[in-house]
Amino acid sequence: MENQTWLQMQQALRDIDFPADKHAIFSHVIEYTSDGDVLKLARTLPPEVYRNMSEVRSSVRLDPSVEEGTTVTQKAAQARSHNKKVASYLREVPNTELS
Repeated sequence: MENQTWLQMQQALRDIDFPADKHAIFSHVIEYTSDGDVLKLARTLPPEVYRNMSEVRSSVRLDPSVEEGTTVTQKAAQARSHNKKVASYLREVPNTELS
């Protein structure tokens, strides 16, 4: 998931009362937005009781390459790398700019 999706979910939860369980969080997100990516992100939360927004954030799965600023082209090049013993987002980021 992209950081923008997390930001939208965070905005949707700005006035939720904690502690809140997954069902309460998902219901709150549905009231705020119908964006499919945000709803998908809320659905992926583990069934826990969250005490604050920080706990929600730590349970959300985001693509690490998005946080690092890796482009789509660079991610594709990483995936094509022959080093299959390392997760693709941990592989060296190739220079994809045309000279």
